[in-house]
Amino acid sequence: MALGHARCFSCSHSCLLIYSTPCRGWVSYIECPHHINGIKTMAKRKSVQPTPTPPATARYPSAGLLRRLGALLYDYLVVISLLIIAGFIGMGVAHLLLATGMATVPEGKDAAWLLTSPLYSAWLAFIICGFYTWFWTRAGQTIGMRAWRLRIQNADGSNIRITQALIRLATAAFGLGNLLCLFNHKSPRAFQDIWSECEVVVLGKQENLEQLNR
Repeated sequence: MALGHARCFSCSHSCLLIYSTPCRGWVSYIECPHHINGIKTMAKRKSVQPTPTPPATARYPSAGLLRRLGALLYDYLVVISLLIIAGFIGMGVAHLLLATGMATVPEGKDAAWLLTSPLYSAWLAFIICGFYTWFWTRAGQTIGMRAWRLRIQNADGSNIRITQALIRLATAAFGLGNLLCLFNHKSPRAFQDIWSECEVVVLGKQENLEQLNR
C-alpha cells in the first residue's frame, strides 16, 4: 500500500489515500476519506525493475618482457614456415605465368626473377599480416602466445578489432616496441599496446585451456 496526495473530483479535498491491487490488470484505486465510495482510475502503475549489475571483468596480470619475447620467438618460427610455403606457391604461380605467356622475364633471367617484384613482397606481407590479424581478432592468442598463456584483449576483456590489430603490426617495429615494458614493471605495456589501445595479459592455466577449446 502506498500513500499519496491527489484531488477528489467530488469534494475537491486534496488528502487522499492511494493503494493498488494486482487484480484486474493492476487497476489503481483512490479513496477519499470524506466519501465512502472511492474514485476508480484506470491508470496503471509502472513497476520498478532493478537494474541488473553487469558481471565484473576478471583482471589478469600484465605480461612482462620475457614472456612477450618467448611468444614472439615461437611465432617467428611459425611465420617462417608460412613464408616458405608462400614462397613455393609464389614460385609455382611464376612458372605458370611464364608457361602461359602472361608474364615475361628479361633475357638471361628465369622465373625466380619474378620473385623480386613488388607484388611478391606484397604477397609475403599479406601472409604475415593475415596470420597475426586472424589470431588476434579471433581469440586474442597466436600459437606462441598460447604456449606462454598470453592474450591480447581490450580493457573490458573483449577481442580487439581488425583496425587495432593492424595498428599493432604497424607500430610493433619488428618486436622492438616490447622494450618499453622495461620502464614500467607494475603494469608493463608495449609501444604497440598503447597505440592500439589494448593490453597483453597472462591467463591462468584453466583460463588458457578454455581459450584452446573455443
